[in-house]
This record gives sequence, C-alpha cells and structure tokens, in this order.
Amino acid sequence: MKLELTHTYACSTDELLRYFSESELIQEKYEALGCHKVRIPQHLNQDDVLTLATKREVASNVPAVLKRLLGSQNMVKQEEQWQLGQGPVYRCEMSVELVGVPIKITGTMTFEPADSGCVNRVDMQMKSALPFIGNKLTRFVHDEIERMANAEWRYLQTQLTTEPA
Repeated sequence: MKLELTHTYACSTDELLRYFSESELIQEKYEALGCHKVRIPQHLNQDDVLTLATKREVASNVPAVLKRLLGSQNMVKQEEQWQLGQGPVYRCEMSVELVGVPIKITGTMTFEPADSGCVNRVDMQMKSALPFIGNKLTRFVHDEIERMANAEWRYLQTQLTTEPA
C-alpha cells in the first residue's frame, strides 16, 4: 500500500531540515507528538550524507482484530539516510520497523523550495506478507503513519512560526 503526502512550510528547506537532522530538535519533536523512550542511537554526518537511527515507543488506537498482533504500544525503529550535498533540495531514504510486527515500511522524503517557502514530499510503501489479516494490518499502519505525519506537520508549523528569526 502506498502513501503520498505533500506538506507545505513557510520556511527554507535548510530551516526545515534542522527538525529532521539535529538530535535535540528530533527528540523534542517526537516527545511533543506523544512518543516515549525516544533515543537517537546513530547520528553520523559524513561526506554530505547524514545517517540517522531513531527509536521511540508509540501508543496507538489498535482495532480489536489487530490487538493481539500489535498491542497498544509499539517500539518504532527508524533509519534515515539524508543526501545533503544537493541543497536546497534534500532527499531522505528511510526504513521503518515496528518491532515484532510483520510489515515492511520504506519510503522517501524530499524537501524542495517553493514560492512561499518549501514543500516536503513524503512517499511511503507498506507491505505485509501475512495471509488474511495482512490487508487490515497494512491499512491500519498506513492510517497511523498518515496521522503521525500530519501531526508532525502541525507541530512543525507552530515551531517554525514561533522561532526567532
């Protein structure tokens, strides 16, 4: 299943990138979104490539049919590789693991300048090989990723408009 989102920001791509590349801002962002036990076990900037790994515990409103498989809390491991050498356009390849959940999640984010600031284009793919319940699982994960991405966008809107210039 595919998810495509475009979020617009009234700032430069460099300003937006700070919230995806600076450890302190990443941690604050995830905690503001209700995540717990946020950790950043890898943060390596080398040769215009930023490699990040984050871990966080996320609560979700799991439907009854998936409760046994997912539980109400999930540990999320996310790996990102940002290409920084082509600024002001920045591209991120990512993979997301819901620990213990049989689903594969991969995607990209691309920050590009726009007339009134910049846009973040998010493209995600979710795939489960489980028979019968796999479609329900994939739909639930799709909807949760969309909900969290939109919550992140709303949070960043407030941060980017209240920051001192």
